[in-house]
Amino acid sequence: MTQAPTEARSTIDDKAAEGSRPRVLMCPFTNPTNRYIQIQKDLYASIGYDVVPLSIKGLLNGGFSQLFKPDNILAFHWLEYRPFKRDKGTARLSLTGSLLFAFYCSLMLIGRAKVVYFVHDHVVHDTIGFNRRLSMRIMALVRRLADFRVVHAPDFQAQYNAHYLPHPLYWDAPGQAPTTPKKDSATPLYSLLGVIRLYKQIDALLNVWPNECKLHIAGHGTEAYLATLNEIIDKRSLRNVVHLDAKFLSDAEFAQSIIDSDVLILPHAADSMLVSGAFFEAIGRVPLLIARATPFMVWAARKFDNVMLFDDISELPKIVHSINESWPTIARQESNLAIDEFGWNACRRRYEQFFEAVGGHRNAVQKPVV
Repeated sequence: MTQAPTEARSTIDDKAAEGSRPRVLMCPFTNPTNRYIQIQKDLYASIGYDVVPLSIKGLLNGGFSQLFKPDNILAFHWLEYRPFKRDKGTARLSLTGSLLFAFYCSLMLIGRAKVVYFVHDHVVHDTIGFNRRLSMRIMALVRRLADFRVVHAPDFQAQYNAHYLPHPLYWDAPGQAPTTPKKDSATPLYSLLGVIRLYKQIDALLNVWPNECKLHIAGHGTEAYLATLNEIIDKRSLRNVVHLDAKFLSDAEFAQSIIDSDVLILPHAADSMLVSGAFFEAIGRVPLLIARATPFMVWAARKFDNVMLFDDISELPKIVHSINESWPTIARQESNLAIDEFGWNACRRRYEQFFEAVGGHRNAVQKPVV
């Protein structure tokens, strides 16, 4: 299963590693709401890189010279969100954020380190109208500036001229929060977990949800959207079956909610994100997943027998009823297959091959002692 990596370095002036291993300068370096960034840092460290923040403070503290070392890598995630500021559920252009975005773009232009841009979304979440169109242009600009692009959805390699790297399983990575096994139940518990945002189209889901099936919705959301969801729940008399827990979920709470789920629902709009992070929390641990037929989920359904798809939200009640009628014989977990494709060791192999190709030096990276 998991293999603990050497702890990622977090300061530019770590003299012990000076000159011994190439560096990944990473932006962002932290994300308190999602373990993905920490897992990425651990991956880079485990394959022989010192991982340091790509920030103004870090550059001023002696890191500027690292931009001009061709063995180093600048790794960007969600850079396109920098020019925007969310306010009351909508993302709008921000002057301060735009200046910071321009600063990072200038680093790509002047440095000799290779630039790797991870493409996570098609557009910036919660943008509309002009801001939505602008976000697409901003993302196109970053893709052009980057030397290499990475996607976690294989079907988008051609569209974004990118390399496919698997998204790591959260539950097979170092640092996963401990969980308590769930008790078996006669009827399945359906869950929808993570941020409660418009692009997930939860309102449309509630408008067709069967009134005899238990649904657990948990995550942080805006007051306006939560009010819309509560209005639908009351209008359709769903209080007895739908539990809306509007709060930020810690890593431990999210992991336990996944374990407690029998069926995870991923209704994300196809034009928003390439993959859902919740999928990589659930696959291999939740018996069944129901998802909108986005390109990635269509690919996943071909690999995993426990992934069920819908094209239109109106199809959901029929799928839910069929699951209830076949429960629990229909339940599958596919944990071994998930580990083979997205597990820690599988990701280490794929990322190591890719980063060595990016750096142009096969077998030249000094591996950490484990």
